[in-house]
Amino acid sequence: MRRTGTRQAQLNRLWGAACAFAGIFFFVWAVSFVKANVLNKGLRSRCEAFHETSFPFENSCIHGDGTVEGANGLILEGAFFGSMTAAAACLIVTFAIEATRRK
Repeated sequence: MRRTGTRQAQLNRLWGAACAFAGIFFFVWAVSFVKANVLNKGLRSRCEAFHETSFPFENSCIHGDGTVEGANGLILEGAFFGSMTAAAACLIVTFAIEATRRK
């Protein structure tokens, strides 16, 4: 009986981690959406080389002197892709444990 309780606690922690990473993923996605579509809305009209991506949302401009305006930072993109990967890994492990448990 104790083993079942321990396994259930592990599953609960994995589900919690998956939900936390998914929450971080959606929060960072919302931040990049607001940054691209609200803060950098007028960037296209004053830009020479406009760049737009949709995953994650980004509107950036490369000026003639090489400076970049409006791009997402490495920390934001790292949190975006890292949390997506971690959530997927937690879900895969959770589903694998559930599948072996059911057999």
